[in-house]
Amino acid sequence: MNLSAQRRKIFVVVTLLAVITAAWFGWRRNFSANNSGPSAQTSTVPPLVSTSSTNAPAGTTMSGVDMSAALDQALRETDPRKRAENFGSLLTLWFEQNPEGALAYVRKMPQGAEYTEGLFIVLQGLGKSDPKRALTLASDMATTREQQMIYSALFDQIARQDVTSAVNYLELVPAGESRQNALRALATSWADSDMGAALAWAEHLGDAQDRAIGLETALNILAKQDPQRSIDLAQQFLSGEALDRILTLGLKKLAVDDPQAASEVVSRMSAGTAQTHAALDVARALAAQQPETALSWIKTLPEGELQKLALNNVLDLWSRKSPTDAAQYVAQMPKGVDQDAAAGHLAQNLAATDPQAAIRWAQNLEGDSARNAALVSVASGWAREHPATAAEWAGTLATDSPARAEAIKSALSYWVLDDARAAAGFVKALPETDQASAIKAVAPAFAQNDVTGALNWAQTLPTTDARELAMQQVIDRWADNKPEEAARWVLAEPEGTARAEHLRTVAEVWLKTDPTAARTWLANVNLPTETKARLLGE
Repeated sequence: MNLSAQRRKIFVVVTLLAVITAAWFGWRRNFSANNSGPSAQTSTVPPLVSTSSTNAPAGTTMSGVDMSAALDQALRETDPRKRAENFGSLLTLWFEQNPEGALAYVRKMPQGAEYTEGLFIVLQGLGKSDPKRALTLASDMATTREQQMIYSALFDQIARQDVTSAVNYLELVPAGESRQNALRALATSWADSDMGAALAWAEHLGDAQDRAIGLETALNILAKQDPQRSIDLAQQFLSGEALDRILTLGLKKLAVDDPQAASEVVSRMSAGTAQTHAALDVARALAAQQPETALSWIKTLPEGELQKLALNNVLDLWSRKSPTDAAQYVAQMPKGVDQDAAAGHLAQNLAATDPQAAIRWAQNLEGDSARNAALVSVASGWAREHPATAAEWAGTLATDSPARAEAIKSALSYWVLDDARAAAGFVKALPETDQASAIKAVAPAFAQNDVTGALNWAQTLPTTDARELAMQQVIDRWADNKPEEAARWVLAEPEGTARAEHLRTVAEVWLKTDPTAARTWLANVNLPTETKARLLGE
């Protein structure tokens, strides 16, 4: 044992003795208060001397302290953290002095967090000297998923001492979560010390599920040491989600060590989530070395969404390293949806650092759709740091520009989170043709945190259509968050078309989130029979 470990052990022992001493004196004070008279006044406190004996009563340590009573007292602590600390400290000390007494106490405890804590303390302690008995007890005492984690602790403990014994003890572990925990702990410990032997053992496990768990666990460790080999072995022995997990882990490491080798693996993978995650890692790694190489490799991937995502990852790094080159590449792409997507993504990156340069670049794009996509993204990228300025700029776009409405809406979606009242005021000043989309961007977010403010704002908008649209948006969000409040407010509105529409909005939203409460409410609301029937789907 090294000096640090010795100091920790001394500290733990001193702390435990302090805890039990405090518990004892607390018990003595209660005892004295409840037992007045000469005998109580002349009682002496038994000395807390740590001695050894194999004949101690089940509830005591060698010092004569009633450990059962002390533990019961610890469990009455109302603070969960203190309760766990005090209980664990006392039980650990008791187990060191009287293992059978501590075990008997835990076995009689009701289920709960402290029972689980006690189970780990006594079974791990017992596992050091009698692992077979500890495992036998575990099969009876560990019944919940949390408690079955004891098999991880026990097999890690056993395997570090003797792997062969750990393998033999597997026959004592029940099937299911317990066995999976045991297999993972054994495979992890073995792979740490002898990867070849661990893989050979796992490969020859008779049960297919056991084999997959053992191999995946070992390969999970190998992936951090030799990612290429882990990938090769995983493709040879694993399938399904286990294969995907090892490929994802191995390729993440291989992309750092050897992006070219990783790119070749990814190009051969089947389409799916694992290939997507790996492709993005490889795209970034290749782009960090040479963007042109990354761009060439992307063309080997399946066309469509994966190529688009990979290109976006390349553009992220390229725009930081050489924004002019990245911008030129996108500008020269063939016109179409791929260029539109790339232009939108790059414009957002460029606008975050130099919005004026991003605007000039976007306006010079030849394709109309790419230009519009870029301008909308300029507003979004700029608004992340300066939403008011971005919104005001979007409002200067030509009224016939297809990008204008979306650019304003995009900037407002950030501004309303930063300053809802200011964003709402900006909407009021917009031309009527812009207000509908702007209201949809602002009203729900405004209502999320300030329903009263949002309602007051909605009622001040300049046109009837704008007011009603804003009210519908506010009430929709309000009903989603607090339907009872929204329902009461709407019922208090004056009779009329607006009230009927607001009632319908509340009902539709409420029926989706809490149908029982909504139906009860509707039964008592004065609505036309046909309207109620339509809302209720009758």
